[in-house]
Amino acid sequence: MDALRRRNPFKYSSEPSESHSDTHILDEQEQSELIDNIKGMNAASNSQNRIALQITLALSFLLHVIYIFSDYSSPLYSVFPPAGRPESPLYLSPLLALFAIILHANAALVTHPRDFVLAERRITPLPSSVAFGLSAIAPTISVLSGKTWQTTAWWCTTAFLTWVVHASNKWIVQEQESISELERMKYISAGA
Repeated sequence: MDALRRRNPFKYSSEPSESHSDTHILDEQEQSELIDNIKGMNAASNSQNRIALQITLALSFLLHVIYIFSDYSSPLYSVFPPAGRPESPLYLSPLLALFAIILHANAALVTHPRDFVLAERRITPLPSSVAFGLSAIAPTISVLSGKTWQTTAWWCTTAFLTWVVHASNKWIVQEQESISELERMKYISAGA
C-alpha cells in the first residue's frame, strides 16, 4: 500500500495548511497595492534621508565658514585640547577651507532630488570619484605636515561627508531600481 499514491484533497485558500501557510498568491490589485505601499515607504524614507543629509551638510558648511573667519585652529581643539602647545595652522588653511565649502555645495547638489538650474543652465555635481579625490587633498597635506590628529580629523570631515552623501545616493538609486524590478516582476493571473 505504501507504493500507491496517497490522495490529497483540494483545500480552499482560507483553510490553514501546515505545509503551505506562507504561500499566498497575490492578485493584480494586491500586487499594485503592495508595490504602491513600498513606493510610498521608500519615498518617505528617501525624503527623510535627504533632509538629514542636507542638515548635516549645512551644519558642516556653517562650521567651515566660521573656520575661515577664526584663527584657523581645528574646532576639535575645543573638545579635545592638544597635549602640548598649540601648533601652527595647516599650510593654505583659508584656501583649503574655501575648497571644502565648495565641496559641501557639490554634495548638496547630489542630495537635491531635482536638477538645479541657474541662469538657464543646468548645474550638475562633480562625479563622485573627482569629489573623493579633491576632498582627500587637505587630509593628505595634514598627514604629510605631521599635524596632530585633531587637525587631521578636522580636514577629514569633508571627505567623510562626501563619502556619506555618495553612499546614501547610491542606496537611494538601488532602492528605486529594486522597485522597478519588482514592477517588472508583476504577473497577470487572468486565466490561471
